[in-house]
Amino acid sequence: MQKIERQLDAGSLGLRAEIYLPDGASIQEDQGNLCIRSELPNGVGLLEMHGGDRMQVFLGLLQGLDGADARGDVADEILAALKADPRASMDRLSDIACQGHQALKCLVLELDSGQQEDPDDYYLARVHAAGMPPLLLIDAGNYRIPTRSGIPLGISPDLEQPSQSLEWDRGGILHLHTEPVSNIDMETLHQGFIEFDPAASNAEGLHIRLYA
Repeated sequence: MQKIERQLDAGSLGLRAEIYLPDGASIQEDQGNLCIRSELPNGVGLLEMHGGDRMQVFLGLLQGLDGADARGDVADEILAALKADPRASMDRLSDIACQGHQALKCLVLELDSGQQEDPDDYYLARVHAAGMPPLLLIDAGNYRIPTRSGIPLGISPDLEQPSQSLEWDRGGILHLHTEPVSNIDMETLHQGFIEFDPAASNAEGLHIRLYA
């Protein structure tokens, strides 16, 4: 597993990102936009992130339907759509996945520098979630799950994908990850994310840790 560190700012709001990904993942960077694609045992892991006045992190897992394999060409089309329009709607991403007979599970975190109330104490973010493991907020040696995981099977053209509000205390860590390959106890897994050891914590997946 390899580690990438990046400074990721939303206007005047400073963030530090740690990204953990399997060896052999495809990494592309262009004008502040980072795109990662990784072949995982349970699908294709996708990551797109960029800074700006509205920072966004997209983490997704593309899987085939009815026992089929995940399609790399559909994964590339999703990343291309996000690169061309980082705020591509859930409907647009759902259309791409459905037309390719794929399921897309994803978490989207948005941080708008113009929509803050008290940034010295906390950041106010928006989260879209569909089918992914829950986002964790780690602070003072503990973790909590501040948002719901959303529609279990991923984004869907037939169901609304509501955004959720997230108050992210300064000093806290947000941990996003793709679903584990094996059936393991999620509480035990999440306890291991407090002091993160990549080699022992779902090393076959994609992980992002964001520091406020």
